[in-house]
Amino acid sequence: MMYSILIIFSLTILAGIYFLFLRFNALINTNHELQRALAQAHKVFSDEKAAYQQQANLLQKQARSNEELLTAERKRIAADLHDDIIQRMVVVRFRLEQLLYFVLPKRAESEVQSLHKELEHIMADIRYLIDDLVHPKFESQTFTELVKGMAERLSRVLHRKVKFELQHEEQEFHIAPSIKRELYYIVQEAAQNSLNHSVAFILQISLSWQNGLLVIIEDDGQGLLERGRGEGYGVSSIQRRAEAIGANLEIKSTSRGLVIVLEYKNL
Repeated sequence: MMYSILIIFSLTILAGIYFLFLRFNALINTNHELQRALAQAHKVFSDEKAAYQQQANLLQKQARSNEELLTAERKRIAADLHDDIIQRMVVVRFRLEQLLYFVLPKRAESEVQSLHKELEHIMADIRYLIDDLVHPKFESQTFTELVKGMAERLSRVLHRKVKFELQHEEQEFHIAPSIKRELYYIVQEAAQNSLNHSVAFILQISLSWQNGLLVIIEDDGQGLLERGRGEGYGVSSIQRRAEAIGANLEIKSTSRGLVIVLEYKNL
């Protein structure tokens, strides 16, 4: 009896050991499968990473190539501006200076001096554009001061009535010089386009600083389409500048003239 019990106990132990052996074997096989799956996943990941890196390298190479092309083109344009446009302007400035050696009516002399001064400013601005620098005036002056000075200059140089209105000046907020420059050029291009290509007698530039910056430029001339030019380079230029800085621009041609509304929020 005891012998039978020992045999049964031994068989039970052997069966347990065999079961554990099978279980251990299954775990080993499962582990091998997991290792193979992990190795395969690692290979796929490595391949995808290599492909991504290759694509990134190609994009970086293309970006560098584009940047080099832009730099080369900018240098070419800068050279053309310096060697051609500025040199021609120097000749014009010299001829204006020569006029002052003659006896001129007081009003004509004042006009020559005004044109000479304006030409100096234009040449200085072009040199800053060549060097891709922000003009100091955009750092030292507020936007209100810049636009007010522009209105006075346009009225003086073009002999047209340019009215400037300002509201809520106390709410004027800081604008980065680079953004201020774009806003200024939008207003300048819109104002000069109105004065040069319409039969307007009055141009009005209104600034309001309530709940952001609101600029309204309006004239009493012909509407945009009636000017025979359609949406030319000037209009596309101010639209492009406005989009680049996140400003809202609306151009309305009415029977009473052209109205340009520019909105910029202090984000």
